[in-house]
Amino acid sequence: MSERISREQRLLCGLLGQALTGRRFRISRELSREADLGKVIDMAKQHKVIPLLYEELCEKWEGEPLRADRLELVESVSRVTVKQSYRLFFLTRYLVRTLEQAGIPVLVLKGCGVAELYPVPEARKSGDVDLLIQREKMETAVQVLEKNQFFVKKNQHANHHLACRSRDGIDVELHTMLAEPFQDERINEGMERLLSDCFERKEYRKCMGIDMPLLPEAYQALQLLLHMLQHFLRAGFGLKLLCDWVVFWNRETALKILPEFMRLAQDCHVWNFAEAVTVVCKDFLGLRSDLPFGNGYDKKFAADFLCDIFTAEEFGEADKDRMVIVKRNSLGAYLKEFHYQMKMNHPKTSPYVILWPALWVITLAVFLCNNRKLHRGKVKDILRNAGERSRLLRRMDLENEDG
Repeated sequence: MSERISREQRLLCGLLGQALTGRRFRISRELSREADLGKVIDMAKQHKVIPLLYEELCEKWEGEPLRADRLELVESVSRVTVKQSYRLFFLTRYLVRTLEQAGIPVLVLKGCGVAELYPVPEARKSGDVDLLIQREKMETAVQVLEKNQFFVKKNQHANHHLACRSRDGIDVELHTMLAEPFQDERINEGMERLLSDCFERKEYRKCMGIDMPLLPEAYQALQLLLHMLQHFLRAGFGLKLLCDWVVFWNRETALKILPEFMRLAQDCHVWNFAEAVTVVCKDFLGLRSDLPFGNGYDKKFAADFLCDIFTAEEFGEADKDRMVIVKRNSLGAYLKEFHYQMKMNHPKTSPYVILWPALWVITLAVFLCNNRKLHRGKVKDILRNAGERSRLLRRMDLENEDG
C-alpha cells in the first residue's frame, strides 16, 4: 500500500466499507487505536459522508468513545442530511408528477435513484434535484416550472442543463444530456446516440417506497461513471461518488446488466475510466472482488488515484490550485483546454472563427476575474497542478481505447 495513504484515510475508507457492505472491512485494532479519530471525522465532513458513518461511529465503534463534541457533530450533520433527503425526495416526486401531467417525459438522475441503493437511503447527502428531459421539451418544461413558482437562475454555468430554483432555495437542474460535453468528441457522440434509448426504455423503480422514472440500470451505471469523469477532468471528485459506485455494483442483480454496461462504456470510450474507478473501490471501499473488471491497474495506481480523490474533497473545492486536468503537460495541451473552455462558455458565437480573438480575450478576462473573486491560487500554481494530475490521466489512457 502506498505510504501516501495516511492512517486516517485508511480508517475512513475502512469505516465506509463497513457501512456500505455491512461486514467487517480491514480495520485492525492497531489502526483504530493509532489513527486520529478527529481527523477522520473532519475528512468525512469534507467529503460529505458523515451520515453514512453514523452507525459505525455512534453504535458500533470499538475504540475510545467519541468525545461529546465529535458525537454532537456526527449526530447533527446526520439529522440535517436526513431532513434534506426527505425534502428533496418529495420535491422530486412533485416535479416528476407535474412535468408528466404536462406531457413532458422526465427521468430522475442521481438523487433518490442512487440513494435507494444504500443501506440507509436517507443518509446519502444530496443538494439539488437533477432531471433529464428531451431537448425539444426544455422551453415547455421551463414554462411549467415558472407557473409553479420556480424561477430560472440568472447565472447559468453549463450548456446542456438549465438551473432553476424553488421559492425556498432548492436548485433544480434540467438536463438534456447524461453529462455536460467533454473535450473528447467520441464521448459526446456516444452520449448523443444513447439519448433516445434512455427515454424509450425508462423504468419506474421504487425509491423510498415511491415509483420514480429512472434510467435503465446499465445506463444508470454509465451516467454515474460519466458524472465522475466530468468532475475528475475539472477539479476532481470525492469519496461520495465512489460510494455510489460501490452500492450500485454490490447488489446481487448487478452482474446481469454487466454485458450491456460494458458495451455502453466502450461505445462512449470511457471503459478505462470504469476500470480505474473500480480498482480503487475494490482495494479500499469494499466493492465485491468477483466483479469481472477493475483488475487492469496495480495497487500503486489505486493508491495514487485515491490520494487525488482525498485531495479533491467533495468536488475539488478544497485545493485552490485545482481547476482542470490536461492530458499532457505541455503548452499545446493548455492552449487546447483554454480554447475548449472558450467554446463551452460561448456556444452561440464560437462557431464564427472571425470572433475567436475577441472570445479568447473575454474568456481570459472572466477567468482572471473569477480567480480573484473566488480566491483561487495563482495561475502558475493552477497550471502546475493540472500538469501534475495529467500523469494520472495518462495512466488511464483514455485517448487510446479500442471501443
